[in-house]
Parts: sequence; structure tokens; C-alpha cells
Amino acid sequence: MLAVGVLVVAGWPLLNSLLGPGTDALRNGERLTLGSGSGTGSGSGRVRFAVGPGWTLRKSGSDPAQRYRLERRTVKLTIALVTPPAGTTPAQLWAGLRNTARIAAPDAVLGEPSPYRDGLRGSIEQGGETGVATVLPGPGDDPSVETTALGSPGSAADRAAADDVVASIRFEAADR
Repeated sequence: MLAVGVLVVAGWPLLNSLLGPGTDALRNGERLTLGSGSGTGSGSGRVRFAVGPGWTLRKSGSDPAQRYRLERRTVKLTIALVTPPAGTTPAQLWAGLRNTARIAAPDAVLGEPSPYRDGLRGSIEQGGETGVATVLPGPGDDPSVETTALGSPGSAADRAAADDVVASIRFEAADR
């Protein structure tokens, strides 16, 4: 019993220092839900996605109703719901993401997007980091999804893991 107490007392601070303050480790395969569930279009207003091994949730800046900030070693992945006006096209979502990114960081640069699922995807550079941004229009008048995955050069495995998380995003159907 004493050994368990020592392990908890000594191990917990070490685990916290490894994960950093304000983070929660996520389980491999863990599914997260984003959105309040108050969809007005053909969906529920929520999206679900799954993470692979090594991801943590940054509690600061994460709100299950609007945005998750995830980290995996050198890659920071943000998945956010946005509520554009009805009929907004993927190109307009991309322009909105470009404007939002520039407000957050004036040095942000979004590259030319390519089709990705029903939305668009392209490169992003910000604060010396590079990565991929994605916009996915929601069903009907429901919220859309914007993602940015940024990391330092040489983090191919972590970038691939971020791509896997984004690929797992699914809009939930309405319960009607």
C-alpha cells in the first residue's frame, strides 16, 4: 500500500511535467464530440472525431461547444465550429479562415486550397510553423468546421496523425 502511495505521489508530478500544465492525455481511439447539439439545418449541429495515440487536449482554449485544441509532440491541431450565413460556399469559408488567421497572427499565410471531401484544404504558415488548414461546410444551415494543424519542420509522423484526426471528422445526423 505504501508503494502505491509513493508511486502516485512521485509519479503524478512527473506525468504532469511531461504533459505540461493544463492538458489531458487522450486515449488512442477516443472519440470527441464538438458542438452544442442545437443544429438548425439537416444535422444535429455536432461533429465527432477520433484521435490516435499520443494526443493531448489543451484545456485552455478548448470548449466542447465550439473548439478543441489538441497537441501531439510538435503539432498543434485546432478543430473549431463556425456558423457562417446560410449558403456560404467552401471558397467563402476559406476566405473567412484566411481573415481569421491573419487577425490572430498577422504573419499567417494560407496557400491556394484544393478540394477535400465537401470542402477545401491547403497549406498554412504562421509564426515559423507550417501545416495544413481545412474547411468543411456543415449540412444545410448547420455549423461548418475549420481545422488548422501547425508544427515545426520535421514532424511528418505528427502531421500524418493530425491528418488522420481531420479525416475522421463526421457531422452527426439530426435525431428526428
